Amino acid sequence: MKVTVYLPREKREKEVELNPNSTVRDLVRKLGLTVQGSVVLRDGVPLLEDERIKEGEKLTVVQTASGG
Repeated sequence: MKVTVYLPREKREKEVELNPNSTVRDLVRKLGLTVQGSVVLRDGVPLLEDERIKEGEKLTVVQTASGG
């Protein structure tokens, strides 16, 4: 299945191919990011890492700041 992901840090959209029944965790890993360092939003609402993603969805993936 395909979903569209907006990456604010990169200021671009990206189409991502995922397996059916993929979760937020699967999407974040596919993007090469960590679950702890990312927030995935659907219509501005944060999703839990085990929530399923649906075909054709438009999601935003925000990378959170880290460091010391």
